[in-house]
Amino acid sequence: MMKKKGIKVFLGIMIATMLLGMPVLAEGPEGEGGEVITLEGDDRAEVFMWFYRTYNGMVQKRLWSVTYEYWVTDWIDVGPA
Repeated sequence: MMKKKGIKVFLGIMIATMLLGMPVLAEGPEGEGGEVITLEGDDRAEVFMWFYRTYNGMVQKRLWSVTYEYWVTDWIDVGPA
C-alpha cells in the first residue's frame, strides 16, 4: 500500500516537473538520488540522470541512462566539498 502511494507521488512530481521544465530529484541505481535531464521537444529522446556524491573531500558527478539503465560516464570531479 505504501509502495503504491510512493509511486503515485513520484509520478506526480515527474509530471509536474516536466510541465514546468525543471529538473527533479529521483531514486536511481543503488538507491542514490539524481537529477533527471531530458531533451525537450522529442518524446523519443534518451533520458539521463546526474548523480552527485562527496568522495575524499571532492564533489563528484556521474551520468546514468534512465532509458537503457547503464552508467554513461565515470565519476567526474566537480570541485571541493
